[in-house]
Amino acid sequence: MGVAKFLWLLVPSLGIAELGGHFYFSRRPASPSEWNAVRPAVERLRKKSELIVIAPDWAEPNARAAFGDSLMPIRDVARPDVSAYSRAIEVSTLGVAAPELTGWKVASEERSGKFRLRVLENPSPAHVVFDFLARVQEAHVADQTILGEAPCPWTTNARREAGGLHGEQAFPAERHQCSVGSHFVGVTVVEDEQWKGRQCIWAEPAQGYTLSIRWDTVAVGAAIVGHATLPWWWEREKRGTPVELEVLVGGDSMGKFVHRDGDGWKGFRFATGPHAMTVTSVEFRVRASPARGRSFCFQADTR
Repeated sequence: MGVAKFLWLLVPSLGIAELGGHFYFSRRPASPSEWNAVRPAVERLRKKSELIVIAPDWAEPNARAAFGDSLMPIRDVARPDVSAYSRAIEVSTLGVAAPELTGWKVASEERSGKFRLRVLENPSPAHVVFDFLARVQEAHVADQTILGEAPCPWTTNARREAGGLHGEQAFPAERHQCSVGSHFVGVTVVEDEQWKGRQCIWAEPAQGYTLSIRWDTVAVGAAIVGHATLPWWWEREKRGTPVELEVLVGGDSMGKFVHRDGDGWKGFRFATGPHAMTVTSVEFRVRASPARGRSFCFQADTR
């Protein structure tokens, strides 16, 4: 009888244990198998190559492993921002929403296991007319001085490189290879101040030269918009010299953007003035002195 009179305490104890278990499992991050299981639902919702955004963002590696490049290509994963996307699919777990999609209209919402799947629409997507990064092969690249210029021809079989931990970025085989200083212009991915990957045009200048990257036939919008950075590992100590990016349209300077160590992934915008809605040349000129260690990388488009 002494033990039996306390048996009623098992009822609330079991209730508390069940509540604790529910809280633990509901807050436990999704496993790789759960990410694999949600893929068919994401594929069903993706009608027009929508951007897929993972929330919280630290769960993105598991999502990429499950979804693959077909659903999450590098151009989307290492995007400059979300301004040019008209629709996105937010795959959310642990009740977290993606901050970069704040203000977007919810078109649909559903649950799938641990995930909340929302299709969102951008209320004012930017219309990109010409994407320089996507057409880097068409550019004319050269190292310039007052004495002339040294062309940087396009090649498809340059030596690939990847520096590993604390080393250089992954350097592509397809790039404009310069003879001065053995530098190049091509597409890679660098890390920004939040250690997020950003796809950009690698444009490290050579000492004593201006690096010119020019497209001769560009459909020009009302503005040239872009971002620039140096790999955060190199610029976080704030010891390097500033890098200057000058933008010319039709041979006329639209202005200069200056990147200083510590700026991180920083945006720029230049109105194209009388050249808007024309087809003409666009040139980016990159300078730094001293240029050593100035691993500048940028992306830009006209819109």
